[in-house]
Amino acid sequence: MKHTKDISSGRKTLYYVGMGMVGIGFILFMSTFVMVIFFDPFSMSYNPMGNAIIGFIMIAIGGFIQQVGARGAAGSGVILDPKKAREDLHPYTSAFGGMVSDVLDEVKDSDRTSQKEVIKIRCPQCSSLNDEDARFCKSCGKML
Repeated sequence: MKHTKDISSGRKTLYYVGMGMVGIGFILFMSTFVMVIFFDPFSMSYNPMGNAIIGFIMIAIGGFIQQVGARGAAGSGVILDPKKAREDLHPYTSAFGGMVSDVLDEVKDSDRTSQKEVIKIRCPQCSSLNDEDARFCKSCGKML
């Protein structure tokens, strides 16, 4: 199975076209409310609700096109082919695997840098603290 790390230019174009449609649809949808707030909707020669309906439809279609562009035809569920879906989604799954690998590396590095718990032994003669592996007191020299 051939895995590509980059998303094709066709899919990128679909994604950006979908994003543009969502943006234009949002502007059309919101323009209805602006028209109703600032202008008298009954004095207009056209119905401003048409902009809202067209905008809503553009948002829905643009979102769908954006998902197909991002995930590919099989990855978004348009084509039911599990092998092709894995291929379409490979850039995302490999990026996710890379993020998990980075987190695991960071945890391993923090385990290496964490300090070992230090245990001290008190000398019975002079009461000074010594390392746990010391045979003799560092202050008085007596055997521990």
